[in-house]
Amino acid sequence: MMIDNRTEPEVLTTVSTTSGALPIPSLTPEELMVRGIWMAWYECNATVLSQPYPEDGGLYCNATFDGWDCWNYTTAGNTVHHDCPTFLRYKYGNPTGQAFKQCQEDGTWLAHPDTGRTWTNYTLCSSKNETLQRVISIYYSGYAFSIFLSVAALFIFSIFRQLHCSRVTLHKNLFITYILSGAAWILMFALMDNHVMVKENKPFCQALHVLTQYLTLCNYFWMFCEGFYLHTLIVFAFTNDKRLLVICYLIGWVGPLIPTAVYAAVRGSKPELRQGCWSRTTAENWILTGPVLVSLVVNFLFLLNILRILLSKLRAVNSSEAHQSRRAARATLILIPLLGLQYFVIPFKPNTASPVYDIISAILTSYQGVLVALFFCFGNGEVINVVRRKWKLMRQRLGSVDMKRSNTFNVSLLETTYVPRNTSTSNSLHRKSVDGVTGKDVCKTDETSYTPVIRDVRDNGEV
Repeated sequence: MMIDNRTEPEVLTTVSTTSGALPIPSLTPEELMVRGIWMAWYECNATVLSQPYPEDGGLYCNATFDGWDCWNYTTAGNTVHHDCPTFLRYKYGNPTGQAFKQCQEDGTWLAHPDTGRTWTNYTLCSSKNETLQRVISIYYSGYAFSIFLSVAALFIFSIFRQLHCSRVTLHKNLFITYILSGAAWILMFALMDNHVMVKENKPFCQALHVLTQYLTLCNYFWMFCEGFYLHTLIVFAFTNDKRLLVICYLIGWVGPLIPTAVYAAVRGSKPELRQGCWSRTTAENWILTGPVLVSLVVNFLFLLNILRILLSKLRAVNSSEAHQSRRAARATLILIPLLGLQYFVIPFKPNTASPVYDIISAILTSYQGVLVALFFCFGNGEVINVVRRKWKLMRQRLGSVDMKRSNTFNVSLLETTYVPRNTSTSNSLHRKSVDGVTGKDVCKTDETSYTPVIRDVRDNGEV
């Protein structure tokens, strides 16, 4: 899903009425709705609009017919609710809530933040609103879960020295983008629910929109860095890790600044596009989606070449076709969420509303961080072994302390579980074996073994 396709709260067009006519079989749904609107206007004109302005000295919003519903004089500062017009069922399904109209403190009806026209909120009158709320809930839950698992993965990668290597450094930066972009989108969705703030269109709200676009671009660019780094390690036998990391840092954090700055400058120069906290998708969004499309296409080409090399190595060792298929499927399953290639399932948003598209898009977008965290941290064999060995060592040390306190420990057992800092080199090596790191750290011993796909290639003759 592209940057400009993320679902944001929408409202129905401003029109309504509180009464409708019984359906006539010979009329189309559109004709039935028009007939209901005319009857509502006639009733409103005869009852409400003909009344004079209240003369009690108070401040009121004027009586009005908004195109669908009739609204009487309302005291300033109050919000009035009406049952949804019955004729809306012909177009929007059975009404599920109430419409409301807000009279502001200055005696004027609340205006829509985008159009500047007097506005009535009919969002809850559409059965489609249930789908919209479900989609928004998916985004909230997906981003929140992704943030939680990404923070946990960052913690694990940071505290275990055995996992400190270039490959994990890339993962850590990718998880940081999941955390930051997820938090930014949660704030944006919450902001879009506050119509007053959207109408005020303050600078901080516009800045949040630009920041969200930048962080989202960073997420895509770091997915590209993952593909670039992995492809380089597989294709080229000897690579300079430090140089690759510097290149990835520039691409991942500095690269998105350019399209984001151009987008902000172009959109900020057009007054008609600066309304509503910049929440409306415009043609200028292609400044952002263009680099995203390029990065995803290149990552797809990286994936194809990685699978080609993997299959060629598997054929070289005369492995069975079933074995080759399993290895290829495994590599594809792991790399698709890492490289963001699941977005090819939903490349462009359809012009007509599609609940299925919106739900699938919300799941693939917001839960991507969850899949990457599960594949490359919580479900990764090396990470599991490191955590398991650390846990075993802690239990051994706690057991040794308990034995010492009870004066029932055996001296020989103490020597095998605890080695002072000033012991000999041989004892230090033994201590490392207890820690689960024999000789060198996991990453430093065989950094590429941390990546299952690279390990598959190495096990079959690569490098």
